[in-house]
Amino acid sequence: MRNIQKKRSRIRPILYLLVLIAAGLLTACNNKAPQISIEPPLQDLGTQPQQLIDLVFIVKNTGNADLIIEKVSVSCECTRAELEKNTIPPGESTELRVKFDPAEDNLFGEIQRIIYLRSNDPIQPEAEAEFRVTIQKPGG
Repeated sequence: MRNIQKKRSRIRPILYLLVLIAAGLLTACNNKAPQISIEPPLQDLGTQPQQLIDLVFIVKNTGNADLIIEKVSVSCECTRAELEKNTIPPGESTELRVKFDPAEDNLFGEIQRIIYLRSNDPIQPEAEAEFRVTIQKPGG
């Protein structure tokens, strides 16, 4: 009788552990969520003349549910940003096209601009794409 009780007392913790592991695995398998990734996160454009600059970032969904971009905003009115599509299925990507016009505000020197993307990614609800450039002074 004592041997049976000893065996049960040894087996119980193992059974509890197995149940916890199984529950964790089931939870992990059922958690579907989008995940945003921006490539490259930073573009260094070097030195450029004071004229319109076009650049492209790739927005990827590395999660396992649809990524929905709810809002795109910019850090300056001299920058425009537009997504090719706002809903990105798992494993797919879209282009984020950016236009920067330093002549609009007569900008020159070192400049940094950020594009903000608000999405349904539960881990990173606001992602950033950034570019840096040195604009040559006109006539200089």
